Amino acid sequence: MFDFQLSVPTQIHFGRDCERMAGTLMRPLAQKVLMIYGSDRIFRTGLGGILQESLEDAGCIVTCLGGVKPNAETDWIEEARQLVLRENIEGILAVGGGSVIDSAKALAASAHFSGSVMELYENPEIQPEHCLPVGAVVTIPATASESNPMSVISDSVTHRKIAKPMPASQPRFALLNPALTLSVPAYQTASGGFDIFAHAFERYFDLRRESSLLDAMTEAVMRQVADLLPKILAGIRDGATEQNLQLRGDLMLAATVAHNDMLGPGGDFACHEISHVITEKFGVAHGAALAMIIPAWCRLMWKEAPARFERFFRVIWDADGETAEAVILDGIAKMERFIDGLGLARCIDTSASSEEEREQLLAGIAAEAAGPAGRIGGGLAVLHPDQIAEICKIFL
Repeated sequence: MFDFQLSVPTQIHFGRDCERMAGTLMRPLAQKVLMIYGSDRIFRTGLGGILQESLEDAGCIVTCLGGVKPNAETDWIEEARQLVLRENIEGILAVGGGSVIDSAKALAASAHFSGSVMELYENPEIQPEHCLPVGAVVTIPATASESNPMSVISDSVTHRKIAKPMPASQPRFALLNPALTLSVPAYQTASGGFDIFAHAFERYFDLRRESSLLDAMTEAVMRQVADLLPKILAGIRDGATEQNLQLRGDLMLAATVAHNDMLGPGGDFACHEISHVITEKFGVAHGAALAMIIPAWCRLMWKEAPARFERFFRVIWDADGETAEAVILDGIAKMERFIDGLGLARCIDTSASSEEEREQLLAGIAAEAAGPAGRIGGGLAVLHPDQIAEICKIFL
């Protein structure tokens, strides 16, 4: 038995045309609203106009700001802070995926903070005294940032990623219309989908959780994602069919469920820590990096808990074999074939000119992933730099 607290305070509205509720939900929170997004494509598709009209009809004064950068870069956030202060913005509506929602959280938390965005994120002890309310309209399901307190930003100078939970920044509401995700391209769908899988996976391998019910719920999410992704990718050319809408809807809901308290607390998240460094150094999408890291992590770590890994590979990948090791190796091979089928790479060509240069690269990645504490993980096992380097050696 283990002790925990459970809270999912975000209002989640799921279904057709739910984005039209944006004004009704935002107006009680703020009158002067900043709507942020990545590109003007949201206006070309009509979504931007629908949201702006909804907000204005509810009595909001709307300022629009595009250009949010991938990975929530600090230079954009700092510039947006000046606009927030100049226009006396009272609330933020984020329209997009994880980078946009994370940028909204960072902006909301830092708007009235005396220091820089980086200062806020670098000190784990600091929480914002005043945080603007955030709402989210999701167009790319993956991170579940729309319903959790975590955000990840990137230092625009060093490109270092920093993750920090700030409960006050968690979106007050999230609008999930699967139709808004139908145009997400294949690679982005595959990468985002594997990120969803990884969120459940890293909870599943936190053996401190000790709950058969949470295990079963987490297995259900992983099985669903593994079943949904190939079908969604196969149907992309068919467009807005009812079947594709249903499939996209299930994936969108899986994204939200996988990375908040709906599956319970905890998580090993060593693979995520490594992924942040791989994304930073090689420009690989976050989910695509996880697709390289997780099979490598399994190859190195399965002996820490053979029974757990055997169950995982039997239940999720239908692995078979006469021994636990045989099942696990068969399961890893099946998971790798699944990743291949998604069109995601399983290795990176580092272009290292010598073995010495490669070892230096691996050591640098391992040290950065381990961070100031010199270790990551802990749900299954603690990883130190030497072990991180061994994992990375498999795909680099």
